[in-house]
Amino acid sequence: MFNYSFELIVNLLQSIYFIGFLFVFFGGKYSRKYNIAILVAFIVIHFAVLTYFTFNNPFITMFDMVICLLLYETYCFLCLRGEYAVKIILPFVISLIYTIVSYGLLYLTSLVTGFSLEQLGLQSSIFRYLCVGLVNLTMITVLFIMWRTKAKVYSLKKVSNIIAFIVIPLLTMAIIYITVYILILTNYRSNLILLLSIICISMIVVAAMVWFMIARINRDNQISIKLLLSEQRADLYEKNIMNSNREIENTAKIRHDMKNSVACIDTLIMKGKYDEAHKICQEMTDKFSVAGSIVNTDNLLLNTVLNVELEKARLYGISVKLNISDDMRIFRNGSDIISIIGNLCDNAISYLSCQNTENKEMFFSIENTGFYTVIKCSNKIYKSVLSENPLLLTNKNDKHNHGKGISIIKSIAEKYGGDMIITEKNDEFIVSVILDNRSLPENK
Repeated sequence: MFNYSFELIVNLLQSIYFIGFLFVFFGGKYSRKYNIAILVAFIVIHFAVLTYFTFNNPFITMFDMVICLLLYETYCFLCLRGEYAVKIILPFVISLIYTIVSYGLLYLTSLVTGFSLEQLGLQSSIFRYLCVGLVNLTMITVLFIMWRTKAKVYSLKKVSNIIAFIVIPLLTMAIIYITVYILILTNYRSNLILLLSIICISMIVVAAMVWFMIARINRDNQISIKLLLSEQRADLYEKNIMNSNREIENTAKIRHDMKNSVACIDTLIMKGKYDEAHKICQEMTDKFSVAGSIVNTDNLLLNTVLNVELEKARLYGISVKLNISDDMRIFRNGSDIISIIGNLCDNAISYLSCQNTENKEMFFSIENTGFYTVIKCSNKIYKSVLSENPLLLTNKNDKHNHGKGISIIKSIAEKYGGDMIITEKNDEFIVSVILDNRSLPENK
């Protein structure tokens, strides 16, 4: 009776985590109510298939795998979202992983313990319970890591995340495997079972605690970054208001000067003093060109950010060259635009403002190349920045906030499926931010 109950529980567990993994990985096509109903239906069908082959044809292993694989493919194509290529490949991958884990465990156990597969088959039922438990625990761990990686809950570009979410779980599984082999070699001695069980449980608890702490730290960092983004946005609004007031004052002065100059030119022309009139026209042209240009695209937020940065650069005597061929209107998250452009320009302006030279130049461009938006900011440098400061550590007083500029840009780039590239070429420090337009919610 216990064996029947054990087999049924295992079949139900496998049905839940296999079908459930596909659901959380891709997401349902329909409303929440229908998605849950379909999920339950496929879990029941999967459970029925496994149970049938377990009690009726337990040795026809390949046929039940094919049936389950067809069931996964049907569920993916009819009921789940996502790219067709991924929906074709992923069920094959998880089926292959399960096969490798199942048979690999038997062969590895035979290799480690010295027992043949026939001898292992004659072991007590405890061996089967341990093997089934290990296989399912391994599969759950692998599928969980795949799901969390796909969901971008953590970045595998960080060494701490790799250690916490991959290395430690694998070490935990290795310790559990070793514990099982020790039990087999010692013929399941009762005094060792309790001791080794405590070791396994302790290792699992430690792994879970490390996982939780690193996840909590990542979440706290995200909250800190969001708070900093809010502060940057508020700062931008304040600067924009001040900039608008200055522009209004400048416009009033320009109108007053133009009125007087036009009246003067008109008088000179009437008196036939054309050279003097031309001279005044030239002075007006030079004066208005010095006043600078105003960014005017169809994206009002982009205009605001760039005009604030232009005014800031102008105050430090920095010449800014712009090339805006993409107004980024498809990016609806305004705080992301503010953060990328604001941090890129602030870094360039901060560097140039500290240089005692007359020729201060920076270049900023936004371009669209196929499926990608490329934001590039470069500035003149007078010695290599990367050779002196390869990690780009801040030298500002407020290290807690200002030091996050580069990391914020990189995190936003990764959010949109892109990357940030930093290079030095021809005495220029160049930061390129690449964003994948296909990663936007409306393009998925």
